[in-house]
Amino acid sequence: MSRRVNLLGLVTISGICIFLLLFANHRTSNYPVDFYRPRPLYHHHREPPSMAGDHYSAANGGVSTTQNSSIRIQDVIVAQRERIVEEMMLFDYPAGRFNQPASQLSELTPETGGTPIRSIVITTWRSGSTFLGDILNAMPGNYYHYEPLLNFDIIQIRGEPLASQAVANLKKLLRCDYSGPGMRDYLDYGQTHTYLFKHNTRLWRLCLLYPNFCWRPDFLTPLCRLFPLQSMKVVRLRLAIAGQLLEDSSLNVRIILLIRDPRGTLQSRKHREWCPGRPDCDHPPTMCRDMVADYYAAQLLLKKHPERFRVVRYEDLSLNPHEMTQELLDFYGLPMDPEVEEFLESHTKLDIGGVSSTYRDSKSAPFHWIKDLAFEEIDTIQNGCTKAMELWGYAKATNVTILSNKFDPILPYSLT
Repeated sequence: MSRRVNLLGLVTISGICIFLLLFANHRTSNYPVDFYRPRPLYHHHREPPSMAGDHYSAANGGVSTTQNSSIRIQDVIVAQRERIVEEMMLFDYPAGRFNQPASQLSELTPETGGTPIRSIVITTWRSGSTFLGDILNAMPGNYYHYEPLLNFDIIQIRGEPLASQAVANLKKLLRCDYSGPGMRDYLDYGQTHTYLFKHNTRLWRLCLLYPNFCWRPDFLTPLCRLFPLQSMKVVRLRLAIAGQLLEDSSLNVRIILLIRDPRGTLQSRKHREWCPGRPDCDHPPTMCRDMVADYYAAQLLLKKHPERFRVVRYEDLSLNPHEMTQELLDFYGLPMDPEVEEFLESHTKLDIGGVSSTYRDSKSAPFHWIKDLAFEEIDTIQNGCTKAMELWGYAKATNVTILSNKFDPILPYSLT
């Protein structure tokens, strides 16, 4: 008798588990990719309008191929507004700390006349900016402007004729203004290069659900204006030009210059098909002249804007990710949010994924060049980068033997 009861109980429990799994799958079937996970404890957020009746194509990356014509942009905006309110419920507002006065959501959202906390990373390709950008994007309520000069091609902007348009585009995006010719070029490019938006996980989730809205200024402008935090990483604009953003106090911008050992940067670029043959990308002396120019520009900006500009080396961030992240968030005027702590715990222990992945053993990631580059390659880079390495605190490797004996390339440096 007891065996029969036990068997019946086991069958009942199994049935309940299967039902719960099916129910959970039904509940999440409207989200082709889990780009957004609600913060703990709050479960009554309003979902975007239903996509029932729409058809999804695996060949189309899960993007709906027909869109419910009854759904309006305003419906999506209302739902996203409520979602942000929930996402920010546990947010630790600065309320005067770090020279950031906001103590409630409405003081940070542009649609209510607030000024967002705007964080910018200026760097160059393959210098650790994807990792730092994703740390900032882990913050609740963040809208991520990922490589907003992507449509300018594989070049570095050091002056005119491109500098004015580049700065104008950045200011428009920071103000959530997607109108005008410059933004039209930006959006046209993005429609055929969708990774322009994919890193902006909160936006891309909606693009998957409502692709007909995704590239429209009348959708993007009011959507962007809902968000209290705005982050941006820029890899095509040199610091002397980017510093113009600090002159506009209404932007409430704070800029970090992210620097990396040129040997690590160039080793990483070897794996990218878009880099070889591009002088601004694969030529060591050109890249290192930019590093020297950035050093002197950084000195000037530290004197003019000591509260709103600072420098960090990728190696220092990688070797001490928690401590350095805390310092960088303090600089930007942001708290160490639990979502950021979770991101660091999950992304700094093991190497997972391809060359663009941010899942890395952070203590070894900056130094792969020591094993992956032949000494002849290292020597060529060093010969074209002597001044840059001296200014930024990177030790030269004088022979193969040094590299095989736990070579430490990190030296102190000073901007004063």
